[in-house]
Amino acid sequence: MYSMINLSDTATNLVRRPIDGNVITASGRLIPQPPWIIPQDRATTIAYDQWLIDQSRSEAIETGEDWMVCRLAGLDAGFMDAALRHLLSDFLFGLPAPEFEARSRIGLLREE
Repeated sequence: MYSMINLSDTATNLVRRPIDGNVITASGRLIPQPPWIIPQDRATTIAYDQWLIDQSRSEAIETGEDWMVCRLAGLDAGFMDAALRHLLSDFLFGLPAPEFEARSRIGLLREE
């Protein structure tokens, strides 16, 4: 007899793999890959949050989600909390805390 697999046992936070410096949103749009967050460096978290706000705004405009455009009005990346970060990530990727594969952007690394 076959046993059913419980999906919660196999669920994973899918990794978003950048291709040529872009990732794909849940709607199928290509957007620039996010900046890396370096633990203990608040400036990198703020840069990521600003990227999340900017990309969510573009996504909302492209998909006609006026409610999200209004929600994003006046947001300051320096004051974003985890709940809002999860909302915007879910809006963009269908996951509240997506993980991105660490790949360098083409052209950003120089041979020394």
